[in-house]
Amino acid sequence: MSDKIKKYFLGSILSKTESLHEESRITLFYNLVLTVFFMSVLSVFISLIIGTLPVILPSLGHTALSLFALFSLRWCKSVKKPALVYFSALYLLLMGNLYFNDATAHIGTPFWIILLNIFVIYTLGIRWGIAFLLLSAIGFIYYLHAILPRIMDILPTLSSATYSSVYYETIFALFLLGYIINTILNSSKKSDELLKKRNEELIRQNQEIIDRDIEKTVLLKEIHHRVKNNLQVITSLLRLQMRELKHEESISKFRDSINRVLTMALIHEKIYKSEGLSKVNLEEYFRELSQDLIKSYQIDFQVQLNYLFEVEKIGLKSIVPLALIFNELFSNSLKHAFVSSTPPFLITLQLRNSDKGYFEFTYSDNGKWKQPGSDSTFGLELIDSLTDQLEGELSFHSSPETVYRFKIKHLKS
Repeated sequence: MSDKIKKYFLGSILSKTESLHEESRITLFYNLVLTVFFMSVLSVFISLIIGTLPVILPSLGHTALSLFALFSLRWCKSVKKPALVYFSALYLLLMGNLYFNDATAHIGTPFWIILLNIFVIYTLGIRWGIAFLLLSAIGFIYYLHAILPRIMDILPTLSSATYSSVYYETIFALFLLGYIINTILNSSKKSDELLKKRNEELIRQNQEIIDRDIEKTVLLKEIHHRVKNNLQVITSLLRLQMRELKHEESISKFRDSINRVLTMALIHEKIYKSEGLSKVNLEEYFRELSQDLIKSYQIDFQVQLNYLFEVEKIGLKSIVPLALIFNELFSNSLKHAFVSSTPPFLITLQLRNSDKGYFEFTYSDNGKWKQPGSDSTFGLELIDSLTDQLEGELSFHSSPETVYRFKIKHLKS
């Protein structure tokens, strides 16, 4: 029966409430109003029985106010406005009874004032709580200063029944005090239990995410490892076929193709050996690629390599075309730039942030290059294609040293 009554008055409010604390405040206010209603009705009957008629009027006022508050909860479908009206009316009833009802001892009134302020703070928040505390303090100080001296003269004339009403009034007030403390403690306990449950659920979900991430990482590493192995198989096949070639030009083209494949294979090797599968360390990668290319072309001279990187890591989408561009330029330098030059032989590679979100990739050597003419080689055509893929622009000059400068957009993706 009580659940049906609660659903009747609070159903539309609680259905919209997501916070456990908010639900506790709404339920506390509802239980307070309901309890005051029944206590007020009981107080009327007790007052009629023991003859404390002055207590009947405030008790009837509480009864009517409680009914109004209950139906306001249903009509307003929120707790703030009904609570504010209810607590304001309670304040006026308490102070009115304190100031104008000289036929009672008012010993229990401070309990009700304390309870009212506790309910206001818990239900409406600290700002309204402070406002009610100030009003209560002002009202009670005025009572002590202006009303109490007059009441002191009336107290000896009060009947024993009037004094007896103080007992059940105090008991009611203490009962409500215990009730609100119990409600707050239960709300705190439920919040702790819910928090613990949610925390355990988050830990479980986090562990599932970690497990899935580990599985995906292992799988991706395995994929990159297999791609690298497959590319190495391709290079092995190309090397076997290269042995059958007689012409040096054909052998050179096969070697260039092998190096392009090895350039991509090295990327996949770096990825599956790294902790993060989405980024490749640039300087480490280009240093290793440079050494592999030097070994591949079996040069008989020393090359000094300088690397200047402002960007530490980039993703797989960008590293492949960038590495292939480097492969073409570095291979051409080893094959053609230093043939008619004198030591020291220097190659410099720079990657730095440019203006407006662009990146500047610069390759230079101090050799003597032949400037490309209209009959561009496959390597230069490949460089142009890869530059377009990176949404970049290429500029070139050969004096006093050979410099390729690429202005690239969206390098890190």
